[in-house]
Amino acid sequence: MVFHPEIVEASADFYERAPLILRGRAEFDVPVARLWREVEEFGWLPGVSAEWETPVPHGPGSRRRLSLGPLLLSNEFVTRVDTEREMAFFIGELPVPGVRAIGERLILEPLGRGRSAVTYTIAIAPAGFPRVRLAPVTALARPIFSLALRTLIGRSLRRAA
Repeated sequence: MVFHPEIVEASADFYERAPLILRGRAEFDVPVARLWREVEEFGWLPGVSAEWETPVPHGPGSRRRLSLGPLLLSNEFVTRVDTEREMAFFIGELPVPGVRAIGERLILEPLGRGRSAVTYTIAIAPAGFPRVRLAPVTALARPIFSLALRTLIGRSLRRAA
């Protein structure tokens, strides 16, 4: 059975006001164009495959399916693409209940001298949960999420080099 959380628009304040916000930032010794390819292809999360179900170029309305082997993890629906700068999408289909909305936004920055950074925000509203922010969880999760981004994306970039 597939469940359908609410649509989250790229311009929504949901990315700042959702009950649970995971935000991490990581810097890499690669140009922003290379980091963009890594983020767009989503090959950095071990065991997870990403398949675009819409043709290139990817933009608002594009759809990407994330799977763990034969199992659906989610279907993502793109709401904004600014190539090499930003990608935003919402999770439109999940195999489990309990989520009212999930939005994700990746913002890339060129840092000069062949370096770049990504800030990845995941905003979540559990179903049946009060519409209050869990700011302490957000603060505690930031360094852990940042480390996970540095480790996973960094490993994938080194493998591809």
